[in-house]
Amino acid sequence: MLGLSLTAIGLRPLPTCLEIFQQLRQPLELEFLELAIGSVCPIDFDYPDVPLVLHDHCLYDRGMRCRLDPLRPKTWNLYKVFIETHSVLAISLHPPLKRLVDWMSLERSLQQMQQALGVPVYLEVMPSPEYWCSSEADLLDFPLLLDVSHLLIWHDGDEDTTRQTCDRLLKNYDVGAIHLSHNDGKFDRHDLIPEQVWFTSHLADWQQHYLVTYESLPIGQQQFERMDRRRSREASNGS
Repeated sequence: MLGLSLTAIGLRPLPTCLEIFQQLRQPLELEFLELAIGSVCPIDFDYPDVPLVLHDHCLYDRGMRCRLDPLRPKTWNLYKVFIETHSVLAISLHPPLKRLVDWMSLERSLQQMQQALGVPVYLEVMPSPEYWCSSEADLLDFPLLLDVSHLLIWHDGDEDTTRQTCDRLLKNYDVGAIHLSHNDGKFDRHDLIPEQVWFTSHLADWQQHYLVTYESLPIGQQQFERMDRRRSREASNGS
């Protein structure tokens, strides 16, 4: 399945983001919406009749962002209630810092959280070494979310090595979701996705097997880019 993250179009009021999502559904062949950081996502909002993915600490209760921490079971309750009343396909999470929890304890907590929430949980590969899942050496035995732009940072912008790593992880690990965006290989910038980027040829196959999410937009839809990036580009073009 192919979906769009609010991260790609956010820093706008949520109703405006949902209007943009509807405009992009047909041209991008979108099948789900990922709620994520970028715009406030209230628990009591009337979300459209479309499947949802919840990414990291995305929900808000009375204006306050609600954490979803695998190490703190009390934080699961609000998300569990939301899942029970909405069409939620999966949860995806940033792993915690290595200094906060050991490997086995984290795996055990993730299994317990997934059982409590009642939907698949995917752990995102990270670009920074202080987190779990920031290299092949510290991946957990738990279903993964592969972020292709994070893998590009692992390899300092080398697309060929990034492609090889992605292929190897998809072959050898339990992967449930993929995030698509672009960067310079140094920072997780969520740049617009070029037309000829290396993963374009894989999309047709990937969306048959994984939850594939645009975390930034293809360059052809740049007018809908998240508001801070759009304003920065417009200011640069006008100078």
